[in-house]
Amino acid sequence: MSAKPSVRWSAEFKAMQGVRKRLVLLVLPWLLVLAILFPLAWYELSTTLEGPLRRDRDDTVQDASDIVVRTLGSMRRDVAFLSDLTSKQPLADVSAGSSAANLFLSFAASAQQYDQVRWIDEQGNERLRVNLRSGPAVVVPAEQLQRKNDRPYFRSAVGLPAGSVYFSELNLNVDNGVIERPLEPTLRVISPLIADGQRRGLLVLNYRANRLLERLAGLSRQQRIGVYLLSAQGYWIQGPVPEDDWAGQLGRSDRALARTNPPLWQAVQQKERGGFSDASGDWAFKRLTPTQDLNLSGVKGRFEDSALGLYLMVRIDPGGPLQHAWRWKAVLALIMATAVGITLRLAWQTGRNMAVRKAHEEELQTANLALRQANEHLQTVQTELARAERLSSLGMMVAGVAHELNTPLGSATLALSTVQQRLDMLDLLVKQGLRKSDLDDYVSSSHQALDVVLASLKRSAGIVQRFKQVAVDRTTMEQRRFDLAEIILDADPRLRKWDKSQAIQLKLDLAPGLSMESYPGPLEQVIANLLDNALAHAFVNRPGGVITVRAQADGPSHACIWFSDDGKGVSETSLARIFDPFYTTNRHAGGTGLGLHIVYQLVHDVLGGSIEAANVPEGGMVFTLRLPRKAPLKKASTAISSRLLPLG
Repeated sequence: MSAKPSVRWSAEFKAMQGVRKRLVLLVLPWLLVLAILFPLAWYELSTTLEGPLRRDRDDTVQDASDIVVRTLGSMRRDVAFLSDLTSKQPLADVSAGSSAANLFLSFAASAQQYDQVRWIDEQGNERLRVNLRSGPAVVVPAEQLQRKNDRPYFRSAVGLPAGSVYFSELNLNVDNGVIERPLEPTLRVISPLIADGQRRGLLVLNYRANRLLERLAGLSRQQRIGVYLLSAQGYWIQGPVPEDDWAGQLGRSDRALARTNPPLWQAVQQKERGGFSDASGDWAFKRLTPTQDLNLSGVKGRFEDSALGLYLMVRIDPGGPLQHAWRWKAVLALIMATAVGITLRLAWQTGRNMAVRKAHEEELQTANLALRQANEHLQTVQTELARAERLSSLGMMVAGVAHELNTPLGSATLALSTVQQRLDMLDLLVKQGLRKSDLDDYVSSSHQALDVVLASLKRSAGIVQRFKQVAVDRTTMEQRRFDLAEIILDADPRLRKWDKSQAIQLKLDLAPGLSMESYPGPLEQVIANLLDNALAHAFVNRPGGVITVRAQADGPSHACIWFSDDGKGVSETSLARIFDPFYTTNRHAGGTGLGLHIVYQLVHDVLGGSIEAANVPEGGMVFTLRLPRKAPLKKASTAISSRLLPLG
């Protein structure tokens, strides 16, 4: 029983042999789509699930940075304020009860965030110190003052210029060479003291850093994201594991970040600000630089390079919300695997259907062969019908020419007959006796008759010339490159120098530098015929008007010419037949009806473009020509000749 399905599948696979390539081409795009959609969906899911967490993480970095910057800004203002007030005090006496001591006491009591307020002279000796711990602020007796010239913060700040501010490293406070217990995190802000124009040492404020660390810990609890501080040496000041705090100053070098998490430490050293993810969590970090951060926050003043060197570290716990994102990603992977399976199943079914359809196609090939033979026979019949139609068109044109020629030739024949009769009468009068009045009468009537003959012959010659313009083989025309505006102006001398005294005015709007590669002669003839047509028909029984010629590019490969007037326009019946040969509304005035027909033939068959005529709602007509900027080669001869002359 188990062998039958495999045999059936093998047979079906062999039947698909002729359509395998088509099947692959059909299925491959779908597989490619799935291969593209899966990473995109994975990315979008990660963005949707992890994006808000990472945004909260980055916002927390900024919030923590704002807390530190505001704290540093407050310290900078305090030390600048105290320095300014101290410089105005007499410093010869700084004992308890002096004005300088009272100033320090008042400042410490009002600020309530500084453990010590000190004046250290240029040699590093404490000259005045106020302590503020658990009780009220007190002035330290002179015998308890210490020498601080060996402290790093003193050596770094003693040479600072006036008005500058220096922040020390954030570390545990050391008193008489011993780290204080309980631990007292301290940050010192220092500014030079200038009194009576002389340097008098440094003002130093010892900030209780526990206040700052508690605020950062509170932010961590509020955002449910860990907020930590790391020293420039890579030791935790306030880290994920409380036992690692102050490890550097307490002699536990094995707890440096460079040892506990080297990749994270390397990432922190490479950038001022960035992110990092590993098994310990999703991190964001920022290096605090007082000079840059305070200036960006709008705190005014001069900040010197300091030893602060802190890194703000923010972490999303890997065991928290990020763990839920992987569950959804697993669901997505299962969905995509199901989609691939369904696609392959449908591909197999489609292959079977294609094999069946291919068999049907082979059965239809014989019937298609018979239909092809019938179609060839039909094309032969159509060729004969087209030949007959061309003969009919030629006959209609010849009949039209004959009709047009009959009128002037009839008038000429009648006039010549009249001349012949008058000549016979003159001959009779000569024999009977010719009078001067008879001769004058003969000369007058002969002049009139000959004028009629001459006018009729000129009209006949004009009809023949127009017919030649329609039927002539234009194989001698040459295609060349030219500027469209120049060719339009060359079409008629009047276009370059219009007689402004006429009632009819001319407006030109020709785009300069519009290059064409076409047949300039036929194009000039088109413009000239349109101008003659407008002057002959548009302003009949009107005092005057305006003819407008406008040309501009229509995309990169075409150009448009608008030839318009504000004349009387034409009726809808005439508009529908305006390009027909021998159709004219001005036959009584000698019109032949070939002018616009020649325009149509030249535009379509020679220039390879199109022309449309329309009435303007405000009055008048507009002819719209759309021409290729590179005309089709040798189209004039073949198109016009094949239309007018029978084949074979």
